[in-house]
Amino acid sequence: MFETVQEIAVYIHRFHNLDLFQQGWYQIKISMRWEDSEYTSLATPARVVQYEAPDLGGENVYGIWRIDDTDNSFLTQPFRIKYARQDIRLSIMISFTLPLGENEGPSTSAVILKFELMQAPITDTMVELLAYPDAVSVAVHEFRIPPKALLGLHSYCPVHFDAFHSVLVDVSVHISLLKAGSFLKWFLRSRCLLAKLVMGPTKHWV
Repeated sequence: MFETVQEIAVYIHRFHNLDLFQQGWYQIKISMRWEDSEYTSLATPARVVQYEAPDLGGENVYGIWRIDDTDNSFLTQPFRIKYARQDIRLSIMISFTLPLGENEGPSTSAVILKFELMQAPITDTMVELLAYPDAVSVAVHEFRIPPKALLGLHSYCPVHFDAFHSVLVDVSVHISLLKAGSFLKWFLRSRCLLAKLVMGPTKHWV
């Protein structure tokens, strides 16, 4: 017997500043959790891919992304917002692995994917920002991923926060099944067999 493991990959393409009230340094924080508290397994950041060179608006000064082990969250590189309609190209992918128990079948719980807009104190230089790594969460946007979507999904998911933090974050989410536990394999085969019985034998036309 072995457990089912799902991968939820989040692609953060672009941060578009529509009209933030304050200039300064920002980050995006990503975390996820089960909606049903009976599910106790944790979504864990597994791999990070910088699939294109970023443009962070910081006069060639670049910070680093980081993973926070205290809550299994991911934070993008800090980027500087200086004016309205500014585009920040993050071009980064973070994948989370989400295990189920050994004997559990398909999840009956949704997953909550949480995005937080983090703002650092206003500083003149990146050095000051790095000396103050704990930015403050100023806005939140959550997606609810239904149980059926956990078996496979690829979708564009634009992130908007609120009227006081008017931005658009271009995000794509890709969900796949990395490993199927014994019960889930039996469940999927049963569904496939049932579909064949209902639809009848497949006909091939020449």
